[in-house]
Amino acid sequence: MADAPVQPPPEGNPPGQARASRQPRIFYGWWIVVVSLVADGLKHGNFNRGFTIYVIPIRNELGIGVAAIALADMLGRMLGGIQGPLVGYLTDRYGARVMLFFGAIVSGLGFIVLAFVHSYVFFLLVFVGLLSLGFRSGYNNASVTAINKWFLRRRGLAMSIASVGNGLGGAFAPLVGLLVVTVGWRYGVFISGAIIILIIGPLSLLLRDNPESMGLQPDGDRPEDRAAGPQSGSRPQGSTARRRRSRLQDADFTAKEAMRTPTYWLIVMSVGFRNTVHSGISFLLAPVMVWFLQGADRGETESLLIASFFVMALALSTIVFNPAVGMLGDRVNKQKLSAVCMIGGALAIATLLNHSGHLWQLLVFAVLLAFSESANPLAWAIMGDTFGRRSFATLRGWQHLPDQFMSMSTPVWMGWIYDQTGSYFWALIPLVVLYLMAAVGYWTIPRPRPPARLRARGQAGAAAA
Repeated sequence: MADAPVQPPPEGNPPGQARASRQPRIFYGWWIVVVSLVADGLKHGNFNRGFTIYVIPIRNELGIGVAAIALADMLGRMLGGIQGPLVGYLTDRYGARVMLFFGAIVSGLGFIVLAFVHSYVFFLLVFVGLLSLGFRSGYNNASVTAINKWFLRRRGLAMSIASVGNGLGGAFAPLVGLLVVTVGWRYGVFISGAIIILIIGPLSLLLRDNPESMGLQPDGDRPEDRAAGPQSGSRPQGSTARRRRSRLQDADFTAKEAMRTPTYWLIVMSVGFRNTVHSGISFLLAPVMVWFLQGADRGETESLLIASFFVMALALSTIVFNPAVGMLGDRVNKQKLSAVCMIGGALAIATLLNHSGHLWQLLVFAVLLAFSESANPLAWAIMGDTFGRRSFATLRGWQHLPDQFMSMSTPVWMGWIYDQTGSYFWALIPLVVLYLMAAVGYWTIPRPRPPARLRARGQAGAAAA
């Protein structure tokens, strides 16, 4: 039997005071997480993880170097940085549902059109103008914003569960590799585009911008639980949860207030260092693995098939690490936990430096890199915990501007080093250093001083209590 319909708030009452005739058995916020997980899975399976399988066959067919293909990713990231503030504003203005639908249609068409590319210039136009635009306008830019509004106490866990889509999508890498080897990369990209449009388009309609619009509260709490405040309740655990919920609700900075704090820019810098590594190692993941495997005198085709399975191993490892690290992040300091993840990433890259081709080393690399990438959803949980729900998408959009400019050139200079030397060794050394710099940045992020407006509101609330 379907749940009873949610009643609209009584006239004159604020939306936060509205309540359903009875609480839904499953909090709708978890359906938001499911939609986000599926969208993230298709994004990573086809673009972040899957596209790396296409780099070598596209290079061979178009007769260009790795750096030339990586230039498309650099230009796409440049566009992503420029459009970031606008996308953030549009997400806050029109909602996550509209932006996810837009991203799905544009990126899906991009893959379909890519199947008919026969020149480098056309490849650049499609990659930048459709694929990059679509994937960097919707998807987690939209879904993470929705999750941030639907969850407070469980924000880290919810974002980490959604990011499990990273692993689910990457698990299809061997299938992509098999398609490339057997029928060609063009069939692969055409199928990807059709799947994206047919699945994510309809799913995006299930997104709702915030729980208050449905007469619900963040985390599935009852209205009386929020109204009770930290003074009521006999159990210490419940009192602690209410205090933490109250603190998170109060941290609703405006975009201008947040951007005036050193905390915001240290978050931007730390995430930027991490993404500078991520942009290169994710786009060139399969080529780097192929280079490492060829250290044991394997051929390119054999190495590409083996690499696709280790891309899957990395992706599946994130299914374990992301929710585990997310749950841990809701209980310990998220910043310091993120720093530990960055150290794991540095160790992962260092594992490949001897170019031995040993499969066990490649497995260690995949597992450690998956651990380091579990810090990505933590970054957005840190942003939400620190600055609240009010301007989250706008703050995240402005974060994209320096982030994309920091990271956009990594695949290009990595590809250029390989084109010149036939090795990724000297391209990997800077990545180790950048991971360690990100670790230092995360470890030192301070808690910002609330603006005068919020301090006054807190004082007024304390006096009333």
